[in-house]
Amino acid sequence: MSKEASGTRFVILAGKLGSGKTSLVEALLDASDLASTTGVIVNEIGAINIDGAVLSQSARGVAMATLSNGCVCCSLTNDLVTTVEELVASRAQEALPPFERIILECSGLSRPGQVMGSLAQLSQLGLRVQIVSTYDCSRSPLGDDESDDAIAQLTAAHSIVLTKVDLVSPTRRAQAVEQVNAINPLARVVNEFSSTVRARMAFRDADPQSVTIVPPVIGEPGQPRALLHPRIRVFRARFVNIPEWEQVLDWFENIAGATGDRLLRMKAIVAGPMGSDRVLIQSVGSTFAAPRRLASSDIHDMSAVFIVRDCAMAELEEVPTECDVRWTSLQN
Repeated sequence: MSKEASGTRFVILAGKLGSGKTSLVEALLDASDLASTTGVIVNEIGAINIDGAVLSQSARGVAMATLSNGCVCCSLTNDLVTTVEELVASRAQEALPPFERIILECSGLSRPGQVMGSLAQLSQLGLRVQIVSTYDCSRSPLGDDESDDAIAQLTAAHSIVLTKVDLVSPTRRAQAVEQVNAINPLARVVNEFSSTVRARMAFRDADPQSVTIVPPVIGEPGQPRALLHPRIRVFRARFVNIPEWEQVLDWFENIAGATGDRLLRMKAIVAGPMGSDRVLIQSVGSTFAAPRRLASSDIHDMSAVFIVRDCAMAELEEVPTECDVRWTSLQN
């Protein structure tokens, strides 16, 4: 692991076009105590040639780079890798401590799962990946032709940030919270009116052990219900008994194979290889992160949560497994 990048968080900032991603980053950089420890990469779809060069400093003293004329999740993989390496190297050359965070502001067309796949080439830098997605409260991203991109962005996120909250009523803001909780109960929802507080909360280090799953409450009697996307389902599989490590890995591989790109997100707590510790396993799409041991040794409540598209629970129940699990829907 590179000493230069050790501890640096790589934040993939996703969200639809015009949903407030740039304003969120600007609000963070306005905080002088955070700007000097932040690097920013902006991915735009435009006519500017791909530069890949790292700008020495912006007006706020922030190291920045631009990736243009393509979408980072499909056509700019090599440029992204090179740009991150140059950002890290420039920091070391200036004898500065490692970045606390490098933010990649994706185009509105990018899908975080595909971006994560390209980051495998940067494993030697020891970056910790965090996905943040914006949700524009003034216009739901789930009812138009680009809703598939929006779904991929929201379901992949560790944190979902409500934006344009000043443009909507309290009722609409509450409905937005219900909707994102229903689509991605794994995510932390940032619901702040102050732009400064919102930015600080959005880019705060996500706790990888925060995996408590609370079934979403979709409106109280007599209150408007959030409009949920009809193609998205959230299911939980509880382990009845402590399974063998290899059985768990085989099952997750079978799930990924059976669902393909319909698997949007998965997060699970299972027993480790020795059976005496807790391990966090998660994926964005079918891209699995390295298993991570958790501090607690309590392994009594083990389960896996799956966010899927166009997939019924019955189909998941039919996936071959030696694990004894009990399935429930988190949207009932």
